[in-house]
Parts: sequence; C-alpha cells; structure tokens
Amino acid sequence: MNTYEEFIEYLKGWRLRKAIELVSMDTKEGINLLLRGLKEKDPIVKKGCLYIIKKLAMKGKLGVNEAKLVIPEIINLLGDKDESVVLQAVETLNTILTFIELPPELNEEITNVLMKTVEEKPEPINEYAAEGLAALGAKIVSIARRIFEWIKEIIAGKSERKKIASLRVLKEIIARTDNPEIMEEAFNLALDLLNDEDPIVRKSALSIIEVAVDKVEYISKESLERASKELGLSNLGKKAEETKAKIDNYLESPITEKPKLKEELEEYSVEVIKKMFEREQHPAVLELAKSDYRVLQLVIKIFLSEDLLTKLDALWVISNAANYIKRDDAEKIIPQLIKFLVHDNPWIRSTSAKVLAELALTYSSIMDRAIETTLKLLEKGDYKSVRGGIQLASALLSRVENLGFLEEIAKRIVKLEKLPKEVIEFLREHEKDIEELNPELKREISIKLANSILS
Repeated sequence: MNTYEEFIEYLKGWRLRKAIELVSMDTKEGINLLLRGLKEKDPIVKKGCLYIIKKLAMKGKLGVNEAKLVIPEIINLLGDKDESVVLQAVETLNTILTFIELPPELNEEITNVLMKTVEEKPEPINEYAAEGLAALGAKIVSIARRIFEWIKEIIAGKSERKKIASLRVLKEIIARTDNPEIMEEAFNLALDLLNDEDPIVRKSALSIIEVAVDKVEYISKESLERASKELGLSNLGKKAEETKAKIDNYLESPITEKPKLKEELEEYSVEVIKKMFEREQHPAVLELAKSDYRVLQLVIKIFLSEDLLTKLDALWVISNAANYIKRDDAEKIIPQLIKFLVHDNPWIRSTSAKVLAELALTYSSIMDRAIETTLKLLEKGDYKSVRGGIQLASALLSRVENLGFLEEIAKRIVKLEKLPKEVIEFLREHEKDIEELNPELKREISIKLANSILS
C-alpha cells in the first residue's frame, strides 16, 4: 500500500489523527495528498480533507503558499452535489480567512464566491458563507465597501431569505471590525435601513445598531447624533428607546477609555468565568464575551454543561449577547433553550424565548425551527407546553410581523380544551392582528375566548 492509499484508508475509516500525522510528515507531500483527496468522488474523503485543512489552518501549520494551492479546490467543492460537502467547504474557507492573511487578489476572488454563495445556496450554507464574507469585510476597507453596495442591492430586491443573510454579514462586520472607517460606513448603512419599508429589515437594522453601540468608541460624534435622532423618530419600541438612551448617555459623558477587562484574565477558562459569576461579576463577563468571542464560547459551554444555577448565570450573559452568537454555537444552544420553554420559572421561560427569537431574527433557518417549535408545543395541549409555545410565539411576533404564523397559532388555539391565562393575554395583545384573519377563524377564536372567560 502506497502513502496515498494509506491516507485514503485513514479518511474512509475517519481516523483523522492518523491522516493528519501523515500529512504533517512532509509539507509538500502532505498538500499533494490533500489536493488529490479533494478530487475524490467519495464525500467522506472530501470532508476528511477539508477537516484536516481546517485543523492545519487553526494550528498555524498551513502557510499562505499552501493556502493558495488548496483554495481553488475548496472553491470547486462549493458546487458539489452533496450539501454536507458544500457546508464543510464553506466552513474551511471561513477558517482560512480567520487565521491566514491572504494576498489581495485571492481575497477578491473569495469575496465574489461567498457573495454568490450567500445569494444562491440554501440555509444553513448561506449563513456560514455570510460569516466568511464578514471576516473579509471587517478587515479590508475596499472589500467592505463592495459588500455594503451589494447589501443595498439585496435589500432593494424581493428575497427575504437573501435580505436576512446579507444583514447577518453587516452585523458580523460591525461585531468583528476594529477599523473606524469600516465601522462608520457600516453603522450609517444600518441607520439608513431603519427607514426601510420591510419590517424585518427595520428590526434587523436595530439589532445591528445595538451591536455597534457596544463599540461606540469607533463611531464619530456626528453619526451617533444622527443615530439618536433616527431612533427617536422610529416606532421600534422599547429596544430603540434603550439603544437611544445608551447613545445619549455616551454623548453627554464620553468614555475616553474602556476598562481593560482582558488584562484581568491572563487565561480564559470555564473555571475563571464561573468564579466571576460567583463574585457576581456578570456585567464584566458580558463585556468580555462581547469583545472576545472565546469568552462567549466558554459561557456557552457553561450553559450546556453545568448545574442549573450556573446555567442561569450563563443564560443571562447569552441573552445580552445573542446578537454576537455565530451559527455553529447557535445550533448548540437551541435544544437547551427549547427545554427551558417549559420550565416553571418565568424568567427562565421568557429569557429562553427571547434568545430563540433573537437567533431566529438573525438566521432564517432558525426562524423556521422556532416557528415549528411554537406550533408543536401548542399542539401538545398540556398547560406547560402551551404556556411555553405562547411565550415563544409572543417573542417571535414582537420581532417579526407574520400574519400567516399568527393564523397557524390561532388554528391550534381553537383546538385547546381550555385557554390558559397566558393564551388569553396573548389573544388580547394581538387583537388588532387577529381582525385580519379569515372570518370563520375569527369567530371560533371569539367563541373560545368568551367560553374561557365565562368559565
């Protein structure tokens, strides 16, 4: 058996540690093995090669020259018929962009490819492509400007799916960049979108502005004054008021220097974060989580693995940093958030619903899942499930106007034996929108509501 055959055997058996050892023995030979492997028909082999490239990039063992050799093959795989291969190819490109400084011409090519992927590929592939595009836009002014023009074109179009994905790019650029020029232009684009006719675009623009305000030191006084005025004129509710208040406070008393929280933590670890929770330093953890994604990942790890009280510490941070959570990590926390929707504690239920709704506003594939979860909980019929379903429905409808979704909720409500007080409150809250439903469904809702109030 020659070296390549041995490499393929390792990949087919998913013995990736052995395959990585083989690739690492000789850089030139290793890259040749990967290039050949990426051309194989077997999706397992292709995904194994992509995984190895990702790992090499993360460990600093993939240089610029090696990256230039593998990137064309990775781009070719974006057209693969197996969606799992395409997803892995996008993730690998994202990793390369994060860990390796590529030459300008290659950055331009990848920008074109990722824009096309965001527009043409289904979820969640386009959502991962949005993260890669943002990584480029956060670093390079010329690419950021191209992306901003591209976002404007998409927002002027009809596709809601494309709009949501492109707005995710804008939010990620703002979260990642430390370039004042890029931040200024991105922030003003978000302010322009506050006046868009599409309510989803307006709500997304507000959440983008929220992220920007956490990095207020990168934004000019003129832009902040404009933001204060625009938010004051908007009809976007409590969130807009809170964001305006933050900006006004800063304009009145500018902070010349942020507290150097990072210096307090020489090493990030779960134990360090837990100790900060024990000392009730939740706001400090939140600041760290917003400024360093590694800290947010540790908080997510705590949320998924610790006792209930520590999970709740983590949930508080997550609820205040939901706009920063990347696609992969969002997927990890969704099952726990759904479990918490039926918890007896009102804060746990409402906060979990809030986080799910924020993630749904950011990722359209998560919106589909959140809607499905709402309807399934209502269909179960027991009090805890119905209460949790209505809580999530309220959180979603407070962020997105969706008459079709409200109609599906109403159809399930009329089938309930008895309406809990939470459902009655929900119906009263959405009375005006219910008037827009078909007459027969409206009549059934009215009868159900009357019977429940009488009983």
